[in-house]
Amino acid sequence: MKKRYIVALALGMMICLNACQKAPVESQPETPTATPTQVTVPPTTVPETTVPEPELEAGDTVTVDGTVLEGGSVIYEDCIYVKATEFLSALDHSSHPSDATLGLKITWGDSEIELDPQQLGPVIDGKPYPLTHEMMLYRDALYLPLEEFCQMLEISILDDADQGHLYCTSGIMNLEIPEGVHVPVLMYHAVSDDLWGFEELFVSPSDMEEQLAYLVDNGYDPIFFEDLDHVQDYDKPVILTFDDGYLDNYTELYPLLQKYNVKATVFVITSTMGVSKRSMTREQVKELSDSGLVSIQSHTVTHSELSSLDYDQQLVEIRDSKLEVTRMTGREPHVLCYPSGERNEISQQLAAEYYNFGIDMNGGLYTTGEDRTSVSRYYVSRYTSLGEFASMVSNAG
Repeated sequence: MKKRYIVALALGMMICLNACQKAPVESQPETPTATPTQVTVPPTTVPETTVPEPELEAGDTVTVDGTVLEGGSVIYEDCIYVKATEFLSALDHSSHPSDATLGLKITWGDSEIELDPQQLGPVIDGKPYPLTHEMMLYRDALYLPLEEFCQMLEISILDDADQGHLYCTSGIMNLEIPEGVHVPVLMYHAVSDDLWGFEELFVSPSDMEEQLAYLVDNGYDPIFFEDLDHVQDYDKPVILTFDDGYLDNYTELYPLLQKYNVKATVFVITSTMGVSKRSMTREQVKELSDSGLVSIQSHTVTHSELSSLDYDQQLVEIRDSKLEVTRMTGREPHVLCYPSGERNEISQQLAAEYYNFGIDMNGGLYTTGEDRTSVSRYYVSRYTSLGEFASMVSNAG
């Protein structure tokens, strides 16, 4: 029994071995050997400075001409960048395509500025403008180096480090004002028949309207101080100024400015805005500034007579009011009105350092080319007749 089992096992093994020798052996695929492969990358259609997807560090809040950029800013290689579409829309108040691949264009002054995503910098009037920090694409949006673009467009930047906010204001840098043009600057205060204070400071709303109508009907051009940069564009330029920032400047004056489409400048005492019931709120100040009809400028922090203060005290009044006006309006002020017209050499020195103009209480006709830190004004009171008003502005141009 045992021998039969062994023989059978042996025969089985032989048969199996013989079958295996005769059966065809299937070929096994060879394992490929890894070899270097050269990849041809098609030409890029975006700037070389393309930031990888990981999120960049957020930068300061940015406001451009009173408009807060929703996207804020980002920091790349120690440079602050902002989204191109937001920046340009805030500058010219028109919408721009959100797709960065479409390219962007803006007319700025006499120049055409193109932002082509295939370029590393802007093209101005057909010529490339070199940048130290190139434009970049970040998450499908074109971003601009903020400081270099502001420098290129002569846009002032005020850094509010305490609140992590950058304010960009156009039209107030490097003003080139033609000389010899007569520009009557008129000084008002309140516009109301509610005579709660010094009576002569309150011009009646009816008289105010009569004066505005006179200007419009007789071809006068009420302008802002920044418009002096192109004063030659106006036949009869005049500047209307209102001191202190009283509430009636919003309730009485503003509707008249809207009715006649006339510009005016309001000098606010920053410590009283939203505090004194006789003064405008900060929200009202912002609304006036955004209207395009009112330029909000500085009348110091507390309305103290500057000539009675030392250097450090004047510095606080002049510098800090500039910051507070900027925080209220989103626009950097560039004109300082000396309270009660009181000033000295220190006042004018600081005015020249922090502003473009320093404005006196009264004195007469202002002619461009004169000392910008001592601009004269005509005083319009409650008792100024229309004939007297007409005489004040008669030499405009």
